[in-house]
Amino acid sequence: METDTLNSKALQKQARRENMLNTNRPWSWVPTTYFMEGMPFTMIVIVSTIMYKNFGLSNAHITYYTGVLYLPWIVKPIWAWFVDIFKTKRWWIYTMEMCVAVAFVFVVFSLHSPNFFKLTICVFWVMAFLSSSHDIATDGFYLIGLNSAQQSFFVGMQSIFYQVAKLLGSGLLVVLAGVIIKNTHNLVLAWSTVFIIIAIICAIVSIYHKAAIPKIEAVQTKTIREGAREIVTCIVEFFKLPRIWVAILFVCFFRLGENEVAKIIPLFILDPRSSGGLGFSDQFIGFSNMFTLISIIIAGLLGGIYIYKVGLKSCIWYMLLFVNVPHIIYIYLAYAQPHNAYYVIALQCIENFAVTFSLTAYTLFTFYSVKESKYKTAHYAFLAGIMVAAVMVPSMFSGQLQQMMGYKHFFIFVMFTMIPSLLLLPFIKVDPNFGRRIKDQKLPK
Repeated sequence: METDTLNSKALQKQARRENMLNTNRPWSWVPTTYFMEGMPFTMIVIVSTIMYKNFGLSNAHITYYTGVLYLPWIVKPIWAWFVDIFKTKRWWIYTMEMCVAVAFVFVVFSLHSPNFFKLTICVFWVMAFLSSSHDIATDGFYLIGLNSAQQSFFVGMQSIFYQVAKLLGSGLLVVLAGVIIKNTHNLVLAWSTVFIIIAIICAIVSIYHKAAIPKIEAVQTKTIREGAREIVTCIVEFFKLPRIWVAILFVCFFRLGENEVAKIIPLFILDPRSSGGLGFSDQFIGFSNMFTLISIIIAGLLGGIYIYKVGLKSCIWYMLLFVNVPHIIYIYLAYAQPHNAYYVIALQCIENFAVTFSLTAYTLFTFYSVKESKYKTAHYAFLAGIMVAAVMVPSMFSGQLQQMMGYKHFFIFVMFTMIPSLLLLPFIKVDPNFGRRIKDQKLPK
């Protein structure tokens, strides 16, 4: 009798959870949670570069210290199990958002200190760990909070609202900072205003999420020892995957040139023409980022459709060229130093479109590399960590290289960084049908 009662309660609990999955109103929390994935990352990694340039720091210092800030996103798989067993993912989401809001307030206070650079870097470090923990919880909740059909439908919303966060942070708010600087010549006031606005947004979203995110999670019964044992097993199995070392090298080299220029481009745009830059303002960068983000979204959609038609194997060679050859645009800009802002933005949109179009092949290859894994989610997280490391290391030292070479020679050097990936491509083995639309197969609805 007691066993029947327990089974009945378990069935009722499962039925309630399934009912909640169908009525949890994902539109009320999926867009905002992925917006909050993008916002701290954009401010920490992208916008901080512009801010430090305004304050007169050298390119070498800016790229090195802001490059190191990628580290929490690299190592987040190591403590993902702790997020999984302590409290609930829902709790982690809204709590981390409120903590990030408080951290942005600390950035504002730090800007008023003579040691603002050291203090803001320390706060950004803490914020990066908070944000990466938020990302772990968000992705985990997405998997348990939506059924398979909902997951497929909302996967596009993840990318769109992540880009909306970048549009706001690196676009509109950078324009606002530029306007305040132009009218007041007060850097501290301009950037304090930006970070206060972001702090308020994060706090409001946190309060909203506490009410809007559904309570669907069961109490975790996994111990810390069990979680640690799982992560060790996953790591061992990861390095047993077929041709994983080729995949790791490919991930590191495919977009090496892009990783070299990513942090240099805004510095190149802001530097005066006497130093080899273009001499534009923060407002220009903000407007430029808005236009290039639109081209990035379009390129991502078209790149995915194109690979769906022809398959990954058929396009991976020239996708590699697409991610590297457009950097020749910056060689031209460094030599010509055009004054027409619209012309420069148009060239940047072309470069960003080509690079993003080709990165669809890069992303799909990472999926292919773990498709035989028993731990697909965890192993993709490991590979994603390596992908972030491949961004972090080149970007850290790009400023020092640029200062040694000058902008003209630096951009020429970047063109040669495609050579390692070209040499590696013959060793890439991909199923000809992978990613390709099979005859009579319809696009998923």
